[in-house]
Amino acid sequence: MDSRQEHHQNFNKMRLALVLNDDFSMYHFRGGLIRNLVKQGYEVSVIVPPGPFAGQLESLGARCLIVPMQRFISPLKDLLLIWRLFKVFKSNKFDLVHNMTIKPNIIGTFAAKLAGIPRIVCLVSGIGFIFADNLNASLTLLRWPIFWLYRQALHRSDKTWFQNPDDFEYFVRKRFIPRDKGVVIRSGGINPEEYSPARVTARELEALRDELGIPAEAHCVLMVAARMIWSKGVRQFVEAAAALHEQYPQWYFIMVCPEDPGPDSVPKDYLLANQRDRLIVIDTFRYDIIKFMALADIVVLPSYYREGVPRTLMEGLVMGKPLITTDHPGCREVVDNGRNGYLIPTHNSAALADKLRLLMDNPENRLKFGQHSRWKAENEFSESLVVGRIIRELYEISPAPGQLSPSSFKI
Repeated sequence: MDSRQEHHQNFNKMRLALVLNDDFSMYHFRGGLIRNLVKQGYEVSVIVPPGPFAGQLESLGARCLIVPMQRFISPLKDLLLIWRLFKVFKSNKFDLVHNMTIKPNIIGTFAAKLAGIPRIVCLVSGIGFIFADNLNASLTLLRWPIFWLYRQALHRSDKTWFQNPDDFEYFVRKRFIPRDKGVVIRSGGINPEEYSPARVTARELEALRDELGIPAEAHCVLMVAARMIWSKGVRQFVEAAAALHEQYPQWYFIMVCPEDPGPDSVPKDYLLANQRDRLIVIDTFRYDIIKFMALADIVVLPSYYREGVPRTLMEGLVMGKPLITTDHPGCREVVDNGRNGYLIPTHNSAALADKLRLLMDNPENRLKFGQHSRWKAENEFSESLVVGRIIRELYEISPAPGQLSPSSFKI
């Protein structure tokens, strides 16, 4: 193939840009989407702030464009971010920009619109802390301009992807979007081959038990959350562990929740005051969560945070574990109550302890529930199924890759 033919082929590839203000989240939570889009012939660029995951993102086949971004609100820096994204969008002439999470959804949409991007879509992966009802006065005051900007941005985008129906209905009810601009696709999907109990060896499990000081014959209840914040259910987990501590001496309770500097963070004093034997708290980031999942007999997340679909529950699902979580938006999506786990009310450590007892006392049910979890992951949350829906229903692309242009959109 000569250089002119190669240039023509690359020109005809549809150019997609994925924007997220965290390189770790882009790699770990959207890596499957990136990998599948590249595999299907799209030219994918990811736009993230500086961080250690640029190389990993490029290993998926994407081009990584670094743009400084910050997690929290900073008016001057956010105005500068609009300008930076505008320049990137304008110079690269993307056919589609896919913004993810609240700040890129707002700023990325305005920048893409100014740059004349033909199609702009957004992801609401849980509505988050700013939408909570129990904010203090200053945060409540702050969220009104954010809400106004969010409405303006989403009305200017072509489509918004919600990961659970509760968030979609909330945004329609609050008039953030018209109903015909939303699509519900549960979770970002998970790869059943990548996340499998067979991927963790007996030696790795033994090493993890040695590290944590857990005897070979002991059982484990695991809670994993991306951040050590109250609304993930930290208090409920700690209190349930305390209630079951004496009755179940062969059970350990493991909580993997990295420290978080935000307004909902759990102070170290609380954890120190509630230390006890067989309650293991890991407040630093771990890259080997799959090993913890393999070690666990039961996976729990007593969250009352407005989740999309929590990644930790997805991982427990695909690793074939019984689950206990709250009957709350996002969390309830992964549990068929009484078949692969239990749903409990929010803010209720007693209910968590009661459901834990049911599974701790019944190894047959733990096995049966775990088998249904794995089935559910493969048949409802498989990455290939989810990515197919993203391409059809969010991107609204119908022609074969390699023959796409901005006019290929089904409007």
